[in-house]
Amino acid sequence: MSTALEAASLIMIPTSYSDGLLASVKPNDGAGDFTFSRGSNLSATRINADGYIEKGYENLLLQSNSFTTTPWVQVSILPPTSGQTGYDGSTDAWYFEKTGAFGRLQQSISTSGVETFSVYLKAKDSSWVNIETSGASTSRQYFDLTAPIETAKGLSNNIISSSIEDAGNGWRKCSITYEGPKTFLFIFIAEESGRINGTTGSLYIQDAMLNQGLVAYPYVETTTAPVAAGILEDMPRIDFSGGNQSLLLETSRTNLAPYSEYIEGLGGDVGLDFNYNDATSPEGLTNAVQVVSNNTGQSYFGYFNGTVPVGDNTFSVFAKYNNCQYICIRILGFTTGDDGYYWFDIQNGTKGSKSGSTITYDIEDYGNGWYRCYVIHNVDSGDISGAGRVYLCDSDNNLNSALNKAAYFYGLQWEAGSYPTSYIPTYGVSQTRLGDVANNAIANTSGNYWTLFIDYANFNNGDTSGDDSIVFKDSSNADIFKLWGLGGGFTIRSFSGNSNGRYYTSNQFGSEAKAIVRYDGTEIGLFLNGVKQTISSPSPLESNWNQLYKVDTLRASDNKYNFNQILVFPTALSDEECITLTTI
Repeated sequence: MSTALEAASLIMIPTSYSDGLLASVKPNDGAGDFTFSRGSNLSATRINADGYIEKGYENLLLQSNSFTTTPWVQVSILPPTSGQTGYDGSTDAWYFEKTGAFGRLQQSISTSGVETFSVYLKAKDSSWVNIETSGASTSRQYFDLTAPIETAKGLSNNIISSSIEDAGNGWRKCSITYEGPKTFLFIFIAEESGRINGTTGSLYIQDAMLNQGLVAYPYVETTTAPVAAGILEDMPRIDFSGGNQSLLLETSRTNLAPYSEYIEGLGGDVGLDFNYNDATSPEGLTNAVQVVSNNTGQSYFGYFNGTVPVGDNTFSVFAKYNNCQYICIRILGFTTGDDGYYWFDIQNGTKGSKSGSTITYDIEDYGNGWYRCYVIHNVDSGDISGAGRVYLCDSDNNLNSALNKAAYFYGLQWEAGSYPTSYIPTYGVSQTRLGDVANNAIANTSGNYWTLFIDYANFNNGDTSGDDSIVFKDSSNADIFKLWGLGGGFTIRSFSGNSNGRYYTSNQFGSEAKAIVRYDGTEIGLFLNGVKQTISSPSPLESNWNQLYKVDTLRASDNKYNFNQILVFPTALSDEECITLTTI
């Protein structure tokens, strides 16, 4: 393998990347780098090296640590003083002092959906603080900055959850989670729980943040515009879901469920209580919800939509055992007889019973006791309204739940497609993750001899109509050669003008493969998983192709790929070398 790598003119192993760029290992001067784009908002996720779902997020506050700068406004306080020692050992914390009743810092905002506002605070002459938002309703939480953490919360109202954490050196990180719309954020110096009308008092403050979601994400500094972190809009997704790192490329998908984590926002719950931020989720953060039955009958929550797309639809949710072993996903409200109930054992990670013969259902292990449960339902043109429900169940093939049965949930998703894709978070409205596109336009051949090696998984998963994954083009940007997916199989094609010839089609291997396509100046050779394939009736191959141009899913209707490695050789490797490279 090392000798082969030395001979390669292009090596793409997904390790080094940044927003908009996937670096090649060879050549190492940047000439072989792939440009990358997705161009959507922060709706893409991946499985990171620690095995957790990683998402994008952003600080929506402006001047997040510059409390004397617009849009911050000081009301009945002296101008804050910078240069104070912060929780992180820096000297960019601030001191602010009250001069009259209701003394506060505030910032005008225009946001909606599920959000978390967080800020680092330290007591000076005052120990109490009130963090508050205003809009359609007022959301607030009082915190005692000197009390033990377990007793530090005071009066609150209209919040989903709140938290206070010890940040060291007398500092506390305080946060509130609420549902918008909101127009102002306030930080009041308080006298006690429920009282902010005193005229004296002082606090230290540092690093304020406003982000979407049920928890505060790691702090991101802002000035005049929001700043994003995590998986950015055009960042390649180096995914570890198979245990090894690979480049994840997916077609565009939309999570139609407007609330993927704040389940009560869906409005379809019966017989349940919700404890948010109660357990570690598949993100590795404490933002899973504990769902508890409060009756002895049917207890469920759900996603309801007046219209769902025609064709295959996939409904999924992450679940973890507490004391409720079984959950049931029900697809209902359709008129073609495809309604059904599908049970899952979330203690042992297995499928249970089902009723309804035309829906596919399955369960996937995400580690740490978490399972992703999903059902796939086909919707025809006369059957475009319905719902998905999730039940807590006493046992398999039983919809009822005993009092205080509980399970943890995270990441509900309803998407058009025949399989579940990577998680798309939503916080009040549906979100679309656009298709991933990776391009490389480096010349990689020497004369008319070449070898292409790809190591991949999930090739053309779900697309029965067929679409290209890797495209070679000539200097005029015309298609010359393609690797083509077709219903889970593998096709290679050459192009001459508007005509094309099919060299080989295979449906004989599963979702993972190592493949080589080789041209020795006379004929095409194809190697799959260590076996040389028979090529029959090849049409002439254009002689002037010279570029590996594109790896994308833009033209794919329902594709997903994980590329582990791409190699291009400016020579025709021997049969023995090709067999060695492709043997799994």
